Amino acid sequence: MTDSTKQQRRRFTAEMKLKAIQEARQGGAPVRQVCEQYDIRPSQFYQWERKAEQAALEALRGQKRGRKRVSPREEQLLAEIEHLWEVIAELNKENLALKKGGWR
Repeated sequence: MTDSTKQQRRRFTAEMKLKAIQEARQGGAPVRQVCEQYDIRPSQFYQWERKAEQAALEALRGQKRGRKRVSPREEQLLAEIEHLWEVIAELNKENLALKKGGWR
């Protein structure tokens, strides 16, 4: 396949996708007409519409109350950070003592 026969992949912004969905659903324009206007296939339009509906449902469900659960890996990393802070504090204490003449 040569470079001239390759089709370049188009990128559509989220705003443009939402605008197309809104035009078809709220503007009363047929999906076919909106697809022609934006030069997209109807299957692509319906895929965007499904994703938008799923995202809307997820946003409307809200979040669970309370603290977010921490994964075991995150707990391990937090414990390591806490330990490192303790080491830093100890080194700072020793450094301060040495500066004050504690090395004699």
